[in-house]
Amino acid sequence: MLYDTIYRHNQALSPAGLETLPAALHALNAAVDDCRRAGKPLDRDAAVLLLIRNLADVADRDAPSANDLRIRCAEERMAAIAAPALLDIAGNSVAGDPAAKRTFHYQVRRALARLAEAIGLDPDDARINTVMGRDEDEGTTELRHADLSIRVVPRSFLPDSEITFNRCRAGEHAGQVHRAPIAELLDAPAFQRRLTASIGMGAPRLAAAA
Repeated sequence: MLYDTIYRHNQALSPAGLETLPAALHALNAAVDDCRRAGKPLDRDAAVLLLIRNLADVADRDAPSANDLRIRCAEERMAAIAAPALLDIAGNSVAGDPAAKRTFHYQVRRALARLAEAIGLDPDDARINTVMGRDEDEGTTELRHADLSIRVVPRSFLPDSEITFNRCRAGEHAGQVHRAPIAELLDAPAFQRRLTASIGMGAPRLAAAA
């Protein structure tokens, strides 16, 4: 059902009370919702365009220079890379939270790729796949090698066991399943020690097997 309202027009023509960034952003988001309900294109709606300009004016009023903002943005980006969100997400349910679910498994795939390289697996012989499942599922990401499987989930029923791993035989699961905390996904030496202690497979042996 499509229908139009005058709310966004009123705020665009009389933006009193929209002098702060949160207020200006809220008004713009509400206008975007109004446009969608009306079935009107955002890029040609006068109220939306006026509210975008208002938001830009408010953001620019007391902001540092663009160069300073770029420097700060780059620094914050590096901080986010240094402290992956997967550690904060782990232990919590991501079912019904698409953003958290997508972020967790994306970062797990990257971490598994780095881990595989660190423990000596040939990247051509190690497949990393994610099964996201339905909205109510939390998903699983797995690294599968001819001799090893490493699976990662956002949370486990047992503490410090978001990672499970076991030997494989010709790429198929074989042998006892072992568990490890999510933090070891980002600590290759610690995970390599666990591999050696639990299933007798260190990096040199894995590299030779590959």
